[in-house]
Amino acid sequence: MQQFAVFGLGAFGMSVARNLMHEGMEVIAVDSVESNIEMIKNEVTRAAVLDSTKEEALKAIDIGQVDCAVVCIGADLEASILTALLLKKLEVPRIVARANSQDHRQILALIGVDEIVLPEDEMGMRLARRLSSTHILHHLDISEEHTIAEVIAPGKFVGQSLRELNLRSRYGVNIVGIKKKIPYVSGEGENLYQERYNDFPSPEDVIDQDDVLVMVGSERAITELERDIEREE
Repeated sequence: MQQFAVFGLGAFGMSVARNLMHEGMEVIAVDSVESNIEMIKNEVTRAAVLDSTKEEALKAIDIGQVDCAVVCIGADLEASILTALLLKKLEVPRIVARANSQDHRQILALIGVDEIVLPEDEMGMRLARRLSSTHILHHLDISEEHTIAEVIAPGKFVGQSLRELNLRSRYGVNIVGIKKKIPYVSGEGENLYQERYNDFPSPEDVIDQDDVLVMVGSERAITELERDIEREE
């Protein structure tokens, strides 16, 4: 079981800590404010009130033993940077940090932080992408290189098999599931639809009207596919 240390228990840090616990990880929650620790101490493996900009304080919780440290400190730029520096010095294997601006991001990158996230920017981009698209229903980054998206099948896809569409060769996108609406008549005589999910689509599966394609690929590949669909409709 992997062990994580989460530094900074604002709304973002609280969410990270709780969701890591939900995924079955061990979590050490750290904050300099006692009231924040009180809010989460019964939901994590360990909780500690300490100043993460002090090397001795980090050593006291055996920070070198964790698999990954997540620096979620928001408003205090200096504390965020110093914490990341110390974690690097103490040879934490993987460091993920939140940045509040592009300048903050650049500093963290220079320190050698392994992964840097800008939650507000990423949420804004994801929302803008979904609102501006007539086909993408959901969009989730599952790694730095891969994205999973639910895309409403455009009219030009209808009647074609996955083999004929050849999206993998054309765009580098893999279809990993197809959601279909199956019509049926209720006991009261109403025409209704039931959703059926095919999570093992074969190359011969044919796309029907109103199908939703679950696809995995790079951000650029899915964006390119979406733009081509929009241009051709």
